[in-house]
Amino acid sequence: MRLNIFKKITHNWHIKILSLVLALILWIYIDSLQERERFISVPVEIKNIPAEYIVSNGIPISVKVILKGKDSRLALLDEKNVRAYVDLENSAKGEKMEIVRIDKNSIPQGISIKEVNPRIINISIERIEKKLVQVIPVITHEPPDGYNFEDVITDPEEVLVKGPESLVKDIDSVYTKDIDIKSLTETTVKEVGLNIKDSRITLENDTAVSVKIIIKEQYVVKRMYWNTIVSLHLNENFNAEIKDITVSVLLRIPKRIERVFSDEQYHLYVDCQNIDEPGNFHLPIIFETESKDVTLIKTEPSSVDVIITGGSEP
Repeated sequence: MRLNIFKKITHNWHIKILSLVLALILWIYIDSLQERERFISVPVEIKNIPAEYIVSNGIPISVKVILKGKDSRLALLDEKNVRAYVDLENSAKGEKMEIVRIDKNSIPQGISIKEVNPRIINISIERIEKKLVQVIPVITHEPPDGYNFEDVITDPEEVLVKGPESLVKDIDSVYTKDIDIKSLTETTVKEVGLNIKDSRITLENDTAVSVKIIIKEQYVVKRMYWNTIVSLHLNENFNAEIKDITVSVLLRIPKRIERVFSDEQYHLYVDCQNIDEPGNFHLPIIFETESKDVTLIKTEPSSVDVIITGGSEP
């Protein structure tokens, strides 16, 4: 029984396989004749807007387009080449409904447009207004410890903006992009862009402004005390005797080094260079330090008595 079934199946097997292949080819051919749909998103362009006018309302950035055609034709479509536009030629000021059109030259032959959504959009046309507005710098954070943010100067102080009349009339100033000063330790000039969030408002000329951020170092006034005064530049044949006194030293010190600045970083002395004979002298106390940012305000006393005596020959 099983043998008879097998013989029936394999009888004229080559004809049966040929029939199957022909049926498959026919199915593929018929399927290729059927049209399919393809969904794409197309940016909307505004064409032929009258001079001195501008679209003032928000319009869709893109529209959804349904295209229809055979697979072989749809395969030739490059979405980037498809153009959607609104033609405002001969349009006047005011609000109106306009049709979104598709440039058929950007679509291969054999492909049809089934649907555009939205097909009609509301457009408001206004006259372009220009206005000088103030530039406001936006400063973020604080400078490092020991420094002060003192002031900021913009150049130019005003910029010319343009856009729809209804929007520009309410604008008095524009902000810069954020200016971070947390690492600034000196006055710095930066080129900074302007932060205009509404794309309908644009700059007539300048795209950036020069911003001068004035940073000044913080100083503290600190009183220190010193007990030892030395004599310098003394003739080698002389001896100098300086009365033991405590000297009050008033210093102007950068705040950033206040805690680490100590007695070891400065000294007091009297200059004996011009003394050429023994005697009693009243000499000024001289302050000296290797820290170039530390300055002396005053010493008390400001001078000291020095006794110069003759020394023995070496």
